[in-house]
Amino acid sequence: MSARDRAAEQLFAAESIKTFGSVVAQVLAQRSGNAGKFPSGQFLYRSIGSPRTRGGSKLAPRLSYGRHRGPARSDSRQAAVVIVVYPHRQTGRLCLTLTRRPKALSHHGGQVCLPGGQIESGESSLQAALREYQEELGLPVEVIDVVGCLSPIYVFASDNLVDTQIVTAQSPIAQSPTADWRPDPVEVDEVIEMPLECLLHLGEPGAPHSAPHCTLIDQKKQRIGKSQGSGEVFQYRFGHRAIEFEDCLGRRRDVWGATAMLLGEFAEIVACAVEHWVRGVDKRDSR
Repeated sequence: MSARDRAAEQLFAAESIKTFGSVVAQVLAQRSGNAGKFPSGQFLYRSIGSPRTRGGSKLAPRLSYGRHRGPARSDSRQAAVVIVVYPHRQTGRLCLTLTRRPKALSHHGGQVCLPGGQIESGESSLQAALREYQEELGLPVEVIDVVGCLSPIYVFASDNLVDTQIVTAQSPIAQSPTADWRPDPVEVDEVIEMPLECLLHLGEPGAPHSAPHCTLIDQKKQRIGKSQGSGEVFQYRFGHRAIEFEDCLGRRRDVWGATAMLLGEFAEIVACAVEHWVRGVDKRDSR
């Protein structure tokens, strides 16, 4: 096992959750200190386009002009999602929560996404994200630390400018042996828990055999549209890259679009946090 994987083994354990949050917060602080050196929005594309994530901007759908690039409309709706990192009840390893939306929904039906929604009047993006998490999953977030946030992203299909908050928390369903998710059936078809180890090895061809499966795949989609002028119905096809991973129960999942792009950015931050932790361990061992 490499020094990086040994460090990850320590950092992703339940008892290390405060350390994980602290190290990730340091990485985010260092990056925000360089924010003025890059044009607005460039951080997102720079980070997901790095060799580490192996997917880069290809995680954006090919029909991406105006969807995830460029400035949002001045009167776009404000929304927030949240990455809640907590120890998985069965494995004891750190994970995060995703949801699968009902197929009948008009926007992003059937897609896997992060919990979140509209920011209401008087709310901060963090307050909105945590409220939406509880409304969607039926359980509150017992926050340990507010770690930071990712780059804002504009989602054309729903006209939302989205903030992504990162928090560490107690396991939502570990409070009692009978506790379980209580998802809102209108918004959530299924609750999915993703191991953090997936993000550490996202798209890496040489990932250890012991690491959860996580790779980049090519997908094709077919959609039906309607011409605004004539009302003529037409079909169109497009391709995109997706993240395919094994959840905490070993089931294969895939996520694409804006959520995949956000997870691509978070993957780089997690990898930087592990490297930061490795350097700290090396310094402590050399004393």
